[in-house]
Amino acid sequence: MKKLLRLLVLMMLISSFTFAQDDESATDYKMYETMYLKPKTDKMMELGEALAKHNRTYHKDDPYKVHIWMANTGPHTGELVYVMGPCTFTDLDSRPDSEEHTEDWIKNVMPYVKEVSDGEYWKMDDKLSYSPDGSFTGKEIWSVYDIKPFDSYRFKALLEKVVEVYKQKEYPNYFEVYFNQFDSDNGRDVAIGFGFPNYAFFDEDDTFWKDYEDVHGEGSRWKFFEEFRDIVNNSYDELSEYIPELSSE
Repeated sequence: MKKLLRLLVLMMLISSFTFAQDDESATDYKMYETMYLKPKTDKMMELGEALAKHNRTYHKDDPYKVHIWMANTGPHTGELVYVMGPCTFTDLDSRPDSEEHTEDWIKNVMPYVKEVSDGEYWKMDDKLSYSPDGSFTGKEIWSVYDIKPFDSYRFKALLEKVVEVYKQKEYPNYFEVYFNQFDSDNGRDVAIGFGFPNYAFFDEDDTFWKDYEDVHGEGSRWKFFEEFRDIVNNSYDELSEYIPELSSE
């Protein structure tokens, strides 16, 4: 009996791990490798120059182009976000790893970095995402969610309702859903990237929940809130801006 219970638990854990991967086959997906770089406070200019040179020397081509963002809110405020991709796991087997590449990173970049944290792989869920042409502005809210164990399928159902609103109302801003491909103990399970055009956007009237009820029916927002409360342990928003000068392009 104990062996059977252990087997059932193991199967549930495997099922939970593969949830974010079961909608994509082979290499038909987009994934990003990310990590946070905390600059030494007196070496920020030097770090920027070293990153720009490194990325434009060793990460010039897809799928290994690097995009550098600055986190302006949240627990990583003031840190640079290193984003490589979009790529696949197969692509990682051919990533830049020459002796020159590694030596440049170690000798010319890392001396200006105080700390590296949260190295992760985020796979985009195309079915839950909405990316209209011209929606990239270099400004984004990166919302990170800690999902209760074995409730990812319920969270996914909520996101299906949200993306339907974006599509029917033809919003100009993107809504992109990513699943962390490896377990961690920091509660970073699912992330949603919300694009926005400018900071004046936050002074505009927010009509999303009105639009949500237009699409899903009167009172549907309250059902959404109840389900969200039961599924999500906590979440936070990271307001970020893209820094093209430090990126591959």
